[in-house]
Amino acid sequence: MQREAGEDRLSGVNRNLVAALALACAALTGCGTTLQGAGMPCGGAALRKGISLDIDPAYAPKVGSARLTACWNSSCHDKRLELYPSTSASAQPCPSTGPDTACGARLEQTGGKNSFADLPELPAGPVEVTLRLIDPAGAEIGAPRLMITPKVSYPSGPDCGGGTPQGGVLVSPDGTVSERP
Repeated sequence: MQREAGEDRLSGVNRNLVAALALACAALTGCGTTLQGAGMPCGGAALRKGISLDIDPAYAPKVGSARLTACWNSSCHDKRLELYPSTSASAQPCPSTGPDTACGARLEQTGGKNSFADLPELPAGPVEVTLRLIDPAGAEIGAPRLMITPKVSYPSGPDCGGGTPQGGVLVSPDGTVSERP
């Protein structure tokens, strides 16, 4: 077949290359599915099943380590918790107020501590939690027991699926342990 002047024809190899690039571009920009009827893409985010721990900055210096035991359906799961410094975002000053100005934020330690107990079988129902708090010298300073009810969270909204039960426990400034709202 002869080419006509000005006509661009792709060879078989070039066509395959263009198709592969188009597919890669679509995959990178439109990952996931779309929300039913909304035309919004569902992200590929996921959540971890488990129970978080947040220790108030006023009580955190008294805690050197912690263990969490979670029980449901006649089964208990004991987890040693790795404690991490808690942070919060602090706004940085903007250099100017123009439309192209980029402002920033910086993470600052709050003095609190936090952790997360991965519990792959955690139900979205009542769970009995015992939190053993241990001081920096190794002595137990409390082992309160409480009932919490993990709630199903959706990383990209309920229409995208991926609901995961998560619960939370808070330690207040006086050491009182409660369920995170």
